[in-house]
Formats: sequence, structure tokens, C-alpha cells
Amino acid sequence: MATTELEQIESLLAEFRRTWPQNERYQNRLVEEFDIIIKQRFTDYFLKIRKVLDLNKDIPHMTRGSAGSSLVCYLMGITDVDPIEWNIPLARFLNPLRDDLPDVDIDVPHFQQEKAMQRIFDAWPGRTARISNYVMYKEKSARREAAKRLGAKGRLPKDIDFKKLGIDVKEAERIEKKLIGKKRCLSKHCGGIVVFDRQLPKSLFRDDNLILLDKNEVEDLEHLKVDILANRGLSQLMEIDHTRMIHEYPKEDAKTAELLQRGDVLGVTQGESPAMRRLFRAIKPTSVYDCVFATALVRPVAVEGRKKASFFHDWTQKSVKDSAIVCEDDAIEKIMKLVSVDAYEADMYRRAFAKRNEEKVMDFMNKLGNHPHKNEIYREMQSLSGFGLCRAHAVNLGRLIWALAYQKAHNPKKFWQAALKHCQGSYARWVYRNEAKRSGWDLRDLGFNNWLMEDPVKNFKDYGYWNSPGFLPNMGVNNVYLDKYEFAGIVANSRVFKRDKQKYIHFITLGVGEGEYVDVVVDKPVKYANTSIIVGRGEMKSKDNSQFLQVDCKNISAMTIDQYLSL
Repeated sequence: MATTELEQIESLLAEFRRTWPQNERYQNRLVEEFDIIIKQRFTDYFLKIRKVLDLNKDIPHMTRGSAGSSLVCYLMGITDVDPIEWNIPLARFLNPLRDDLPDVDIDVPHFQQEKAMQRIFDAWPGRTARISNYVMYKEKSARREAAKRLGAKGRLPKDIDFKKLGIDVKEAERIEKKLIGKKRCLSKHCGGIVVFDRQLPKSLFRDDNLILLDKNEVEDLEHLKVDILANRGLSQLMEIDHTRMIHEYPKEDAKTAELLQRGDVLGVTQGESPAMRRLFRAIKPTSVYDCVFATALVRPVAVEGRKKASFFHDWTQKSVKDSAIVCEDDAIEKIMKLVSVDAYEADMYRRAFAKRNEEKVMDFMNKLGNHPHKNEIYREMQSLSGFGLCRAHAVNLGRLIWALAYQKAHNPKKFWQAALKHCQGSYARWVYRNEAKRSGWDLRDLGFNNWLMEDPVKNFKDYGYWNSPGFLPNMGVNNVYLDKYEFAGIVANSRVFKRDKQKYIHFITLGVGEGEYVDVVVDKPVKYANTSIIVGRGEMKSKDNSQFLQVDCKNISAMTIDQYLSL
């Protein structure tokens, strides 16, 4: 081994903040990682990331993404995920078949993001900059721009019809087609910073220290790129207890498990969506490991995995884990077994499906030969082009959810104080205020001094919660015939999903009582204003240990609180 290689290894070892068990698994993994880091000339990158963290050692952080796949990152204190403990393959983070730099994303409390960034600017003056994002023209924006260029004035409708606007249709369509995929404008990356090894021409920079290069162009120049990202969940956790990080919470806790099993996760940032609530009720988590699993399972990439495992009443069974792709790393392991390649080549096939590289995909399919489940495998691998998590990221996110759920179970008052201050979650404002009140908070302590005012409707509009005795009158779900139910509730959450090119489906969560909610699925989007009451009739369905109302759009209507109370 060359002296320079030894020096590089020694420089990395000098930055180790943790010791490791002296066993073969850890030693072999270190040798493997050092070999790639040295050959790929990544030593300086790791040292600079460590310096970035040292600059901000007083700011709590959580490293997201695939960095948790690296034992070197763990031992250097860049991440607190032990990849050996969590059985995370290296290939998702370091791959000798790729020539791009590793990607380390650092989460900090949202109110400390600017402070962390400024320290980096101060450490490398004249050599640091914020990274740009190019906003591209898509179908709708291109259509709108084409109409404006040809003289369309006033407020344009969402669905623009060139004929109705009275403009040259052929010319408008020509402009629209030409614009799609072109750069529309420049924006600032939410947290990307680049550190150059030398000063660059001022012509590449804007006055606000924004470099006129996007993240792909920066990566092509092979300079240090680091993302300092704001995380409100981390802000919330640090507000409750700044002395304990997410990896320091117990991995098992009966009260936390019970809370998750009930789906009582409102206010738990990243874990409170209706889908997560239903999932927690379905898989009945008992530990942080189950929470990590659920975090990945809810993503689109895992859809085929959800089907295979029949909602994983015992997801730890070997047969389930071997057959289901939940994380991107599962795909790597499955590809290795299917076509007898190492982890690095398997990751390249995974990337091919994710990036829709047809040539590489066909190479994989050819290697499958006459596999009896070839079509099924292809369909499952195609799901990788959707949004999914690598296992390391799922560990970080799942542990954060578990830690917040732990605090909600053991310290509800402080939990809700932090949630109301930092949480910008999935639900309407009144939901959080109502839940805080139910948990024992006197909302006057939070600055709502006239919360007992006589007009509850005005109070709801002003402060976001209902304060009269009980919940809104006559709210609820009533059985009228067999599986037919009438319902009335106030909108707590609402999301519209595209089913195919023309069809949409609307998921609505309604508050129907104190701490009581019902999920409604409508075949078309429902128009409603803020603080709207939804009333209607639907059919009660049951799926995955959860119930919801299936509603035809003809049998649902929206009204204001005033209209509802006047009925």
C-alpha cells in the first residue's frame, strides 16, 4: 500500500468519534469502504463534511438519505445510524461503478438553518455559494405562457382552452410545445451549498451569493456539495427535550407502542398522515424497528410489497422479507439473488429502473432468462421509478417519528406546546388546537386569552378550534340502512390524487367529534372553502384494519359553519 493511501486512511481514522466492535463484520466492512473511498478519491469529501458538522457542533442535526449506509460515516459521527446493526448494504451510498460524489444531507432545526449555513460561508470565504434550481416549463405553465404571449389578458382559468381565448390556436400550440422542458426561471435550492477549492469568476454569482448553477451542474464540477435542510420534526423534538437525540430513545416502549397501534399520531411530524395512521393501526408496531418499517412501507415504491405481505401481520417472517420490496435496498438484495451479481452491479440495475434506463433494464430482463415470475418481477421493479426510501433514510425518519410518539405518550403537554409552535402538518389548524386542549392544555397559556368568548363560530375562525361545550353540534356518522351512512364533519385533511390521465380521487378526513375522525373517499374532487363542513351519504368500507366511507360526488356537499348551524 502506498504511503499516500496510508496517510488518507490515517486522516479518516483521526476523525473517528466512535469505537467499533472488534469483530469480522465490522472489520471487513471498514476495509471495503476504505478501499472505495481511496480509489474514488473521496477522502477530502468526508473530511470536509466532518468539518461542516464541527462548525455547527452546538446545533442538533440528523443526517438523512443514504449516508447511514456507511460505517465510516457512522464512526466519524457524520451519521448515528450503524449500518451493521440495521443491516444496510453499502452500495446505495458508495459504489465503485459510479463516478459521482457521495451525497450527505444534514437536517437541522428549521430556526437554525440560516445560522448553520452562515458558518459555512464564514469558514470558506469567497469559495461558498447557495445552489440554484432551474424551474422548468411543464404542460400547464407552458400552456399558460403561450396564451399570455399571444395576448390573453386577465385571470386565466386552470384548464386553458385556446379557442375560447380567441387566440391563434396553431401558433399557441407551437409555442406551448417549444416551451415544455425549457428553463422557466431561477430559484434558490432549499438547502444546497457548494464549497469550491478555488475562487470562481464573479459572473457565475448573483448578488445574494447564489451561483448560477444547479445541483447537477455543481456535481459535474466535482466540488463539495452539502445540503443543510430544515426539519420541523427535529425542531419539535428539540423543543421538548434538547438533551436527547433520536438514537438515544428506547427501542421498545409499551406506552409508545400502544399510542402508535391506536393511530394516535396527530402532531407527530412525518408520521401523522391518514395513510400512516391507517398503517400503524394495521401492522400494530411494538418497537422502533416496526416504526422504521412502516415509514418505508407507506411510500409508492412499496405498493407491490404491501400486496405481497397481506399487510404484514408478522412482517419479520423471512418469507415476507425475502419477497417484498419495501426499501430501495430490498431491491438491491433481490436483484443480487435473481441474477447472481454483486451488490454494486445490483444497485446499477436498481438505478436503471428508477431512472427508466431502458437499455440497462432490458439487460436485466435478459439475464432473468425464462424465470417463471418474470412479468411479476418486472412490474415490481418498475415501481422503483416512484418515490421510495433507502433503508438508511427510513431508519432516520422512523426513529424521529418514534421519538416524537414517545414524547406524546409520556409528556403530552410539552409535546403539544412544541407541536403548536413548530408543526406545520397535514391537518387544519383547528385539529391541533383541539387535540392540545383535549390533552390538558389551557390554551390561555398559549396566548389565546379570550378563548371563552360567546361567539364560538367567530372564535373558530379566529383561533382555529371549537370551544363551546362538546364538538360542533350534530356532527357524526349515523347508520341509516345496512352499510349506508349519513355523515357530517369539518374538514381536517384533504388530498387529491390522480388515478389516471383524466380521473381523480379525493381523500378527506373529517372531524366528527372530540378526537374522533372519519376518512371519506370521493370519486371526484370536492370544492370547499376554509373551515368548510362536509355533509353527505356513503357506503362504509373496510380495508387493512381501517374503515372509510366510499362516497359518490353526487351525494356530498360543502357549506360554511354559519350555513350548517342555520339548518
